[in-house]
Amino acid sequence: MNRNKKTCAGCFQTLADETRVRIIKFLKERGAKNVSAITRVLHVSQPTVSHHLRILSQKGFLARNQQGKEVFYSFRKDYPCRGCGVFAIPIRI
Repeated sequence: MNRNKKTCAGCFQTLADETRVRIIKFLKERGAKNVSAITRVLHVSQPTVSHHLRILSQKGFLARNQQGKEVFYSFRKDYPCRGCGVFAIPIRI
């Protein structure tokens, strides 16, 4: 399997979790937000949101910007799997 296919498979594996997809959709639509804002809007516990933000950041879907004690997350337009066009179609949940 070539590198592009492995990258795409890894992206789809990361996106197989509904909470992660909801986080990406929220950040893509509303811009940079901190953990508290994401938790409040998605009605998911803070530890769960933090866990998914860490995974999405490590996989390259999110940018992390620390401002003082707060960390803001945003969707990266240069996400790792642009070749698949996975976000070319609007996400509906």
